[in-house]
Amino acid sequence: LVACLSLSSISSAVVLLNDTWADASRTETDLPNESAFWVGRPDNVTMGTGSLAYSIGTSSEKMWTYFAPNGSPVSLDVGEKLVATITFSPRGALYDQTSRNFRFGLFNDPTDDQLLSDTNNDGGGDGRWTDSTGYAVQFSIGETTASTIQVGKRTDQTNSSLLGSGGAYTWSDSQGGASGCALDTVYTMVLTLDYQAAGLMQIDFTFDGGSVYTGATLVDDGLGGDPIWTNFDQLFFRPSKAEGVADILDLHSITIEHVVPEPATMALLGLGGLLAIRKKR
Repeated sequence: LVACLSLSSISSAVVLLNDTWADASRTETDLPNESAFWVGRPDNVTMGTGSLAYSIGTSSEKMWTYFAPNGSPVSLDVGEKLVATITFSPRGALYDQTSRNFRFGLFNDPTDDQLLSDTNNDGGGDGRWTDSTGYAVQFSIGETTASTIQVGKRTDQTNSSLLGSGGAYTWSDSQGGASGCALDTVYTMVLTLDYQAAGLMQIDFTFDGGSVYTGATLVDDGLGGDPIWTNFDQLFFRPSKAEGVADILDLHSITIEHVVPEPATMALLGLGGLLAIRKKR
């Protein structure tokens, strides 16, 4: 029984994107090795080997990339997961701020082509992301004070702003908080979409680095009267200002993985092999 349970839990991860900006460029797409990274204000970007540094000012910024081809989003089935892992360092200055100015999430636009150009208007200003579906996180980071973390489901597909309106989401209760952070320290954020059962998606977020480990969870069993969201191709960031994020958000890597359990028959075959060996003995 133990062997069967262990084998049935085996899964494999398909890497959809693993971008480290090793070539110090953000304009090429060659999945899964790299994907063009689009921004609201190109002049705010400084590229380096293993670094995409974005200077954040006093107004909202937008950054996004795609981890699946246009028109072919990743579609999760029961038992599968989508895992986004992001490493970054805050640079310049940190600000103790309780406003949830650090926002990012995983999305899919079901009706429009991917937006492959730099623009600081949501959807290029044509409202293309209005009907986008997905899940997001909002919080702040700070040296001594930070907001609590919330995980949310986008439940208003009439709002033209992808992550500019908190009212377009159904949020989890506030959980954890990323206080105690430090400049020039590498932090890892992991957002996991876990399709646990028919009509049930669990969204987990963790924030780890230095002396900080925190996170939050949302369970979507039809929140907002909508079905759970299962299609994804876009990673989107929207820091609303430097306060609560940092003067510079220095991204080091983005990894997106599609975790798929091995077929149940593999577990049965494995158990059969173990029993056969035992019988011979």
